[in-house]
Amino acid sequence: MKLIYQYTDDGTVTGTSVVADDYQLATGETFTLPPAGLNTPLKYDASTDKFTGADNPEVITQGTVVGPTSEQESLTAIAQKMADQQQHIASLEQALTALAQGGAKS
Repeated sequence: MKLIYQYTDDGTVTGTSVVADDYQLATGETFTLPPAGLNTPLKYDASTDKFTGADNPEVITQGTVVGPTSEQESLTAIAQKMADQQQHIASLEQALTALAQGGAKS
């Protein structure tokens, strides 16, 4: 298996793919690997068989932070109530076991 880089007519790298060892390159593909440390977006120059990177690193900004939906909040509240009830049931079972053991000793 080999890794190929795909690029547009202007050389902008658009992605990679893993292909079979006997794969024949199509237009817009290369087996050449870019050197480490290049800033994205990458550009490939087929005439020199070399990659170049952007002068400055590409900055990807985070989108709007979205909080939980009202449905998710309701489900979380229900799950918490169920956990509280299970804990209460466990303590009641312990109390009943203690009473049963104390009553059997009398």
